[in-house]
Amino acid sequence: MSSVIEAIKMRRSIRKFRPEEIPDEIIRDLLEAARLAPSGSNSQPWRFKVVKDRETKRRLAEAAFNQRHVAEAPVVIVCCADLQGYLDGVISGAQDLLQLKAMEKHIFEFIDYRTNKLKKMDIEQLGPEIGFNVAIAVEHIVLRAVELGLGTCWVRLADGKKIKEIFNWGKNISFVTLLLLGYPAEAPEARKRLSLDKILLD
Repeated sequence: MSSVIEAIKMRRSIRKFRPEEIPDEIIRDLLEAARLAPSGSNSQPWRFKVVKDRETKRRLAEAAFNQRHVAEAPVVIVCCADLQGYLDGVISGAQDLLQLKAMEKHIFEFIDYRTNKLKKMDIEQLGPEIGFNVAIAVEHIVLRAVELGLGTCWVRLADGKKIKEIFNWGKNISFVTLLLLGYPAEAPEARKRLSLDKILLD
């Protein structure tokens, strides 16, 4: 088992996979890592659809502008946000905080303002607001996959509307990304990263 920093250093975007199936218990292990991720107000809005069948993967690849590796991955996890679940979670979390009375008055005022604002928003407008929560959970999957000898690839370039149509999802589900999963059939070199002094602001 690698350490967290080793997993971070070893992670690559994998687009070529071996044909072996991934056991269901390993997939559950990965989703458990996602379940434990942090989220705003503990709203836990992430929702996942695990896709293994060839025809659905073909349709997902088509919705992803015909990126061939989507169809060829042994497993595609469709990563989404439950907008209504997020809204319910934020409101519940805000109410819990207000009952604690453990913060400054202006913080409570902001929480109350933000909660009321969210209640008035059209639910589909919440998508961009909560995508980062789902991204945290997805990266938990990615790093756990490295520990288990698996490869992954984020695929954000996709038509979310078409993907929702494939599964007949309602407006409360917002597409965030596809995550391809399988045993790597390639070992890409690490890509160049900016040095620390380039990412630190003055």
